[in-house]
Amino acid sequence: MDRAEISALFDRGFDCTQCVVSAFREELGDDFEAVMHTASCMGMGLFRGTVCGAILGGLIVIGWRYGSTEPDASSKGLALIKREQFLDEFQKRNGRLTCPDLMGVDVRTNEGNTKAYADGLFDTLCTKLCLDAIDIAKGLI
Repeated sequence: MDRAEISALFDRGFDCTQCVVSAFREELGDDFEAVMHTASCMGMGLFRGTVCGAILGGLIVIGWRYGSTEPDASSKGLALIKREQFLDEFQKRNGRLTCPDLMGVDVRTNEGNTKAYADGLFDTLCTKLCLDAIDIAKGLI
């Protein structure tokens, strides 16, 4: 997935979490639609200004690949190790993990959201964060 494809998804109304998940359509196969449904309410830091939605998309894919449906310490342990590797690399690349910290504005407020649109942050920064999350997750799964 490239910058133009992510921008097109944003233009269609998908959020950052869904953009990241979309990059794994082939890997997810028959699970793709269910995972997209799961990701549909996690963008913009859960719409609460918490962990970046691109990060959440990456973690969803890692959980899909390494998580378990039964209590299994070895699977859970591997999933948690992959999670930490993902978070460490994302923070190394971007310095922060929360949506407001990464964007420098709080998009939950009208003022912050207006500024983010005016400054083109969704097209530039959010696209870059999605590409980073996709790259890191692909390297881990």
